[in-house]
Amino acid sequence: MIFAYNIQVMHSRYIVILFAAMLTLSSGGCSKFAVDSGSGDGIRRTETPVSETLVLSDNRDEEPAALEQRVNELFSQVRIPMRPEDYLLQVINANLDIDQLEEQIIVYKIKSDPEDKIRIMVADFDNVRNTYVIAWQGETQGSNNRSFTVELQDLLGDHIPEILCYGRNSRGEQTLDVFRKTASPLGFGIFFTPVAEISSTGSIEVVERPRSEAYRLLQRNDESFPVAVFEKDPESANINDLIKITHYWSHQDARYKIGKTEKIAGQVIAEKQLADLFAKDADGFEQFLLGPWYRTKSAAASGSRLGEIIHFDPKARKIVFYNGEIQEIFHWQSSYRTIYRGLYINCVNESISTITKQLSISVSGLDTYDLLIKGGEGWDGQYKRLGKDLQNSFLSARRKAVSLSSLQLSGLFRNENGVELFFASPHFTLRENNREMSGGYVIYSFDGEILELKILKENGLVDSTRTYRLSYQEEKRGNQVLRNLTLQPAVVGSSSVEVKTSGSIRLQQIAEVGG
Repeated sequence: MIFAYNIQVMHSRYIVILFAAMLTLSSGGCSKFAVDSGSGDGIRRTETPVSETLVLSDNRDEEPAALEQRVNELFSQVRIPMRPEDYLLQVINANLDIDQLEEQIIVYKIKSDPEDKIRIMVADFDNVRNTYVIAWQGETQGSNNRSFTVELQDLLGDHIPEILCYGRNSRGEQTLDVFRKTASPLGFGIFFTPVAEISSTGSIEVVERPRSEAYRLLQRNDESFPVAVFEKDPESANINDLIKITHYWSHQDARYKIGKTEKIAGQVIAEKQLADLFAKDADGFEQFLLGPWYRTKSAAASGSRLGEIIHFDPKARKIVFYNGEIQEIFHWQSSYRTIYRGLYINCVNESISTITKQLSISVSGLDTYDLLIKGGEGWDGQYKRLGKDLQNSFLSARRKAVSLSSLQLSGLFRNENGVELFFASPHFTLRENNREMSGGYVIYSFDGEILELKILKENGLVDSTRTYRLSYQEEKRGNQVLRNLTLQPAVVGSSSVEVKTSGSIRLQQIAEVGG
């Protein structure tokens, strides 16, 4: 995450806070727990195992030779020839029908696609030509490579798995595309039809129910699984109040349709989620703490300012303490559940092993906890998860010399050297030198327009930062609009911006008038 590096100047501190808020929001809000409406229906998502899956994802720590080997390995798995304009993301081998040969699901993008949509195709074996051929192709709503997953699940209860594609679109919404195996219009070969295209600013979950013994023994079909969508209630002032929209399978329409909409009180949800949390072990509490937390109330009467941030990373076993000027990184040694709604954590300074802390955390709400620290004077108090409700307060607390830019960038910019930069606020995807990187970005005004890119690793930690002085021009030529972007590498100081003389990038976006 954002706090894994030192910040030395006021303006950089402003940007690090802004990014933390943006990236926290993009990860889906405060809670990682599934919501139960109280009807007794357990909500979960399971993945049907497939025989082989190979994914190509960017890893900046990987040596070029190893990366090239992995790319070649991925391409070697594809059983059909790929076009030069296709960008390969994932290869899945699975049996999608009742024959003895496996089919292949290929996840890819088209490099020239202005919407940067993720697509899938199915390759099937043709006995006449004695080779694999493209049997079917489909398009999903997803565009974010890192959050895209493919699952096989029998949603309809007819013993034939559907292809489920979970992702996130360019607007940052969660998406689900479901494809059902149907008869081919040609009368032969495998074919799929889209039966659900759902997007949500909240969450999307498959509502699974136990199926009968007769179904498991292949003696008969069983009921289909509904799909539940949870959104914030726009008519309620309570941000925890939700709207639950349930999609049911319609045999008549041969697709999923909205069947029921109901309101769920936030208090009911909060109580249920807290009860689920308190029933969990230490690992469950660690996952609850994942991410940045902002101190809102100090335990000391005076002498300690508010605004400190603690970032928990259970996967990397690190805890980062950031006080606005310097940071300390601690190795997360052990965790122990307390008897009442809490957790003890032992950690040791990554640089000086003689410095240790013991954290006593008592959860008081879904986005708050109280903290007492032995060996960490000045950090005690109440903490709140860093989310949308705190973003404005962070921004207003920073110097007025730095402000968010009014410039909005969207879509694909490219140049003749093969560099492509795709914007879908607050995310970006950069392709250069046959590599793809992604993360979060912000455009702010300080001695001109500044574009800052935070390139993220797969675990969500910042891998590197790129800062550019940004120049934007737009012109019309006939029925086209040309949007020109010039990026000059820059270093932002406390009072000025130093622009480097080399390494500039010029990109262009061409759109039809009104596009």
